[in-house]
Amino acid sequence: MSEQTRKYRSFSLIGYGRFGKLWADILSGHGRVFVYEKDPVNIPGTAANIQFTDLYTALKQEVIFLCIPISAIEPFLRDHASRIPENATVIEMASVKSLPGTWMDRHIPGIRHLGVHPLFGPDSYDNNQARLMVITPSEQYPGLSAEWDEILTSWRFHTKILSPEVHDKSIAYSQGITHFIGNVLKNMGLPESATPTRGYNMLRDVERFCSNDTSQLFRDMLLYNPHSMDMFRLFLKASHEVSACIRRENVQYTGPMTLGVMGEEGSFSHEAGKTWLKNKHIHKGKISCLTTAEKVYDALRFGLVQTGLLPVQNAVGGMVIETVEGLARYNCKISGFFPFPVVQCLLGRRDVKAEKPRALHSHPQALRQCRDYLAKHYPGIPLVEEEDTAVAARKLAAGELPRDAMVIASEVCVERYQLKLIDKNIQDLAYNVTDFITVVNN
Repeated sequence: MSEQTRKYRSFSLIGYGRFGKLWADILSGHGRVFVYEKDPVNIPGTAANIQFTDLYTALKQEVIFLCIPISAIEPFLRDHASRIPENATVIEMASVKSLPGTWMDRHIPGIRHLGVHPLFGPDSYDNNQARLMVITPSEQYPGLSAEWDEILTSWRFHTKILSPEVHDKSIAYSQGITHFIGNVLKNMGLPESATPTRGYNMLRDVERFCSNDTSQLFRDMLLYNPHSMDMFRLFLKASHEVSACIRRENVQYTGPMTLGVMGEEGSFSHEAGKTWLKNKHIHKGKISCLTTAEKVYDALRFGLVQTGLLPVQNAVGGMVIETVEGLARYNCKISGFFPFPVVQCLLGRRDVKAEKPRALHSHPQALRQCRDYLAKHYPGIPLVEEEDTAVAARKLAAGELPRDAMVIASEVCVERYQLKLIDKNIQDLAYNVTDFITVVNN
């Protein structure tokens, strides 16, 4: 270890959960460990070189490790920053790095800090030969990562220094999808198999790997990682494409079929319709863009389309009233259910540079799905309802709306109507799925 690197003799742990206990045991081989745990039920008898103490004492040590849930990190820093001495080093041990790093920069700017993510846990430490520790430097103390790289290496850990952004993007897949699938398998309650194939045993291993983790750990890991939603969208899309192989018997047509959708070309309904035809393996199918739900129901009634595809609800926007009212009025029945991820975008004319639009136009559902975003970025700007998102985009491009207006529509409309993309993913709910139904005549 270089002469410039500090030799620490006392450490403190904030939080004594399953990982906190493991980390306390590891640290006890390198110095005295002070542990603060607010829940006394989890405190066992005092072990050698480990002392359970009050929060005031824990915050006076040379190095403070935060082994608390991600959701608890910012409140803790905000409430207790004034108690941490200026010569201390604070290290957060969460599995997400961008947000905790930002929180430390904001609440303890005068105290040395960085992030460390151990890529092992209580269930894998003994059998994990790599024992890899990812170090994420803070913007305020970039040189601190080299010091702790040397310290952790001297403790016989393998290390890798990554930026918080690179770490979170990578871990959303390497860890996030593993825990997501593991929790799905837990909820399925997989049975013991009389024919245990190697693949099945691997699935059971994934299930067991996640079996001891709390629901809070799983939820925080995904909700506080900005890249998790991209992983979810890809997973959802791939799941539906694969499952389409066993759903193709739901639709049997001897000739070309026409799918009627509620929306113009470039609308989310149009994009959902193309995905639905692909998943059903209907290669000769075509889409009739009918703009409104009423036109879809009429086309179905008069035999102009064989199936209608209509949005029925969204987690933020709620029920699509025109679809529900049509089900009550027309003689048709629901034949299927189709969830489709929706990414709302803010579009404007390419020849206009106005920062504030005169008005914001879109379908009522899209306006509701982006309510918080619009209130934050465009307060007081009039919201104008249109019959369809793509209709709003077409009208803006054709000069039928004020030149300095903006619209909310899909990214497909950028090239289709020669508009410019002002902002993307503006929906209030990151995992923004609209549920579609297919309808056929009775």
